Amino acid sequence: MSVSASTSRRSRHACLLWLALACVLSSAAQAQTRGWVWQNPLPQGNAISAVRFAADKRTGWAVGADGIILQTEDGGFSWDGQSSPATTTLYGLYVKDKKFAVVVGSRGMVLATANGGDKWELRPTGISDHLYSIAFAADASHGWAVGSYGAIIATEDGGKTWKPQTSGVRAHLYSVSFADEKTGVAVGERGTLLATDDGGATWKKIATPAGETPLTSVAFAGSSQTAVVVGYGGWILRTADGGKTWTRAEVLTMTDLLSVFFTDELHGWAAGDDGQVLTTANGGATWFPVSIRTRPRLASLHFVDESTGWAAGRDGLILRTDDGGVAWRRLTEGGRDDLTDIYFLDDARGWAVGARGRILYTSSGGKRWTVRPSGIDARLNHVFFINETHGWAVGADGTVIRSTNGGTTWARSQIDVKNELFGVHFADTTHGLAVGAHGLILRTDDGGETWQLRPSKTETWLEAVAYVDAKHSVVVGSNGTILRSEDGGESWQFVDANIKEWLNSISFADNTRGFIVGERGLILRTDDGGATWKDQESPVEITLYEVSAAGRNDALIVGEQGRVIQTKDGGETWEVQPTITSTTLFAVAYHGGTSAWVAGRGGAILRRTDDIATVKLPRPKLPPVLRRAPKLERPEASEVVLPLDDGDIPRAVPPAVKGTAKP
Repeated sequence: MSVSASTSRRSRHACLLWLALACVLSSAAQAQTRGWVWQNPLPQGNAISAVRFAADKRTGWAVGADGIILQTEDGGFSWDGQSSPATTTLYGLYVKDKKFAVVVGSRGMVLATANGGDKWELRPTGISDHLYSIAFAADASHGWAVGSYGAIIATEDGGKTWKPQTSGVRAHLYSVSFADEKTGVAVGERGTLLATDDGGATWKKIATPAGETPLTSVAFAGSSQTAVVVGYGGWILRTADGGKTWTRAEVLTMTDLLSVFFTDELHGWAAGDDGQVLTTANGGATWFPVSIRTRPRLASLHFVDESTGWAAGRDGLILRTDDGGVAWRRLTEGGRDDLTDIYFLDDARGWAVGARGRILYTSSGGKRWTVRPSGIDARLNHVFFINETHGWAVGADGTVIRSTNGGTTWARSQIDVKNELFGVHFADTTHGLAVGAHGLILRTDDGGETWQLRPSKTETWLEAVAYVDAKHSVVVGSNGTILRSEDGGESWQFVDANIKEWLNSISFADNTRGFIVGERGLILRTDDGGATWKDQESPVEITLYEVSAAGRNDALIVGEQGRVIQTKDGGETWEVQPTITSTTLFAVAYHGGTSAWVAGRGGAILRRTDDIATVKLPRPKLPPVLRRAPKLERPEASEVVLPLDDGDIPRAVPPAVKGTAKP
């Protein structure tokens, strides 16, 4: 593994295409027994792939990663999770009215409800291909779904039964739209565009100017023969003859576009990466851009008229507009900046750090998180508190900050290096160590006010450091690097564990037993304070980012794909825990039992609510137990409270009830 000097280990994980094939996941009905609850964002932080509303502007659904089904009855101002029999990630959504909706997902899954989501029923399809999109004609009887390897299925009875159609291609199809029972278009990877004029009995592949550009979404403009296709690189194609011929629409963007939607023959919108939203009022001939300032990735758009619409995408974000897409406001709560580390002093007091110098604090076990100003913009990679007052955080550009009042305020320490720092640990309030890129080791004897360089004899990336006791400490990093000091960090010696994997984290339960984790599922254990290490049998082969030991026999590890693994026998066996997200988890704080928090990409923070029995084999992750935002506690008089949000997209406020004052 190789990284640049300015790249943190926690930002090396590549962003996945929202259409990527997902792991099989268990149903929301079972999730309540799985013991995790979202603390940020709210109501949940898994990616949303589709959002649709009924014509009443109040009833809507959102579906997406990890099997989530969210439902609202007030225009999106509040959301609840719904149970379903699905064991799949959900991609496509059709809403007829406030009672009837159909969802499609991985492994040929089709779900339907006729009672507003109180009950979702499986509809057999006879295929195992992943289904990415669904569309119905205006009569709500004729429908189609498309998916992987050219799969197309159709229904003539409102989604009760489905039959396969022959597409003639093997390309993944990402989107489908029909103007009526006969005229339809499907698009997908490698510039694939198919058209039909006989309801899908035959599909014809159409050449377009887009070449091999991935085409991600298609929508007909009302019941006309006009349709618009969007794709990567800002591509927009338009047809006026039902899909037989296509021309490129000129737009002033090269941003990847992921969704397009029309309310009638004239008014349409497109959205995608970087918060880009485009709008047209002439059937897609010309487009005008609007940007959402925090540049979220928007995977889905839906409008019910020229003014009212919704957008949704990564990290559970759902937005609403009431002016045709000019201004957008959040319907979800919490921040979406990546969190790289989380630390809890006890069951109540905790801190989390991450992108843009973000520091979060809770005194309620995570029920409520508030922002503590750090005074910096650099990414923070690690945070550590020795007691309720003294804490430190390190990050990019040689950043070291310290607090002596529980994190209410922070002061920057001046050091003469600009290497990125990844780990910090203290033996007491005065003696501490910090490590970083190019073999950097810093030591302080005055509580972090000043730092001195110490020779490491290596140029590898040093990711984490831990004191065993006042004299002994261990550092881990890239290329299997393990360093050990026996003189309080003054000098360092290499420990040969006969490994080459990238090592990301280290945690000691006491002065003899400790654990190291790294890439390809690597787990090491020591029983002599770090002098020697032995490989542990791991149940996974993914990158593991952090380990937290609650005792000699009890430890939790987190990593890619939302994986959490645990040992209760000192590492003799490690077993996978079911979780409620596939979001990459970078950090874990564990004190035993239910005192467990995990954090990661997209601002994700989850807390364990049950002392869960682990499973012996990796199993599909489960959709989240979705709850309304908890009632905020009153802050202490001396507490500086800033809103935990993006700091840029305003929160949507429900319209005042008639006869009451506006909020």
